[in-house]
Amino acid sequence: MIRWYSHRSYQRKGAVPNHRCCTFEAMRHFRFAWSPKRNTGIHAATHFRKCLTITCLFTLLLAACERERIIDAGPDTTPPLPPAGMLVEAARDGFIFFSWVRNREIDLAGYIVYRAEEADSTKFVVRDTIPEFYFLDVQRSYDTLYWYRVTAFDHSGNESPPGTIITAHSPNRNPPEAPGFITVNGAHDAVKKQFSLSWPDVDEADLAGFRVYRSSAPFTVADPTLLIAETEALTLDDQTVSELSRPYYFAVSAIDRGGLESSLSPINVDFISPRPQLISPGNDEGVSALPSFSWFAIPESRAYRVSLSQTEFGGDFWSTTVTAQTTGIVTTRYTGSGLAPGNTYYWRVSSITAPNGRANGVSESRRLIVRF
Repeated sequence: MIRWYSHRSYQRKGAVPNHRCCTFEAMRHFRFAWSPKRNTGIHAATHFRKCLTITCLFTLLLAACERERIIDAGPDTTPPLPPAGMLVEAARDGFIFFSWVRNREIDLAGYIVYRAEEADSTKFVVRDTIPEFYFLDVQRSYDTLYWYRVTAFDHSGNESPPGTIITAHSPNRNPPEAPGFITVNGAHDAVKKQFSLSWPDVDEADLAGFRVYRSSAPFTVADPTLLIAETEALTLDDQTVSELSRPYYFAVSAIDRGGLESSLSPINVDFISPRPQLISPGNDEGVSALPSFSWFAIPESRAYRVSLSQTEFGGDFWSTTVTAQTTGIVTTRYTGSGLAPGNTYYWRVSSITAPNGRANGVSESRRLIVRF
């Protein structure tokens, strides 16, 4: 006979769950006596099979193990530890950067940054909720003393007490970095004459905007008499000059909220190009399926772009760039698939004067008809 017991029956309710194998007691109420008289023939074989069966059952019970039921420990109400090691890394020019030691809780969800402009703990307001163990606060007043505290929270919503409170202010010490290369493109079409300017942004915490300077001669300093605009944007369309073929030089500087100004960007130059004068084909002229185009050269052009469309106002389906020549007549040929007889198309030529290849002077659009 075999009797077995589970350790679970001896555990009190609410104990920490674990896995234990069963304890059992086996009592074998048979004898393995052997004698030639009693264990011969059929009786011996039967007795042997019974012994084998009981032995196998005993072995299986030895290997049996019961997994105990896991008891729910209830909701998580334990908050993380307060962030430690609060340290102001840098504070100047309108920004404050501080960090702390990363918490080690496995269920940590992030941190809550609080800020106040005085020491009163009731004045702290949430500045941000972040996963990182550092924080950058920008566009701060130069003269205000700021107070910061940080708490940690877990995925169950438990928030720790705050770590050590730190204070900092960010005096205006340095001017911004200078903007990078300024792009200048003259533009002249049937509607406008202008210079289109653009430049990259400047990574400054207290950036207020940019100053744009222009001159008809090269310059190296930010002369106030050359200032044409102040803007917070990264682009400007200058329509205050209209003289054709005259080079104009441009540069841009950055200014901060304290009025400090950066050095100038590298200077760039362009001019407003005359519009190319088309020669052939004339308006409503019949052409072949592979027409040729000609126009008068513009001395200042780097190249020309010839384009063909099915509407008067754009939507080009073919264009080509032609190497510039400074005098005479420029000619090129259509190199696309043959144009359909009977259809109407529009062609135009643009002069290119800047290294980025943008169109400057744009000719009128002329209509042509494919005859054969």
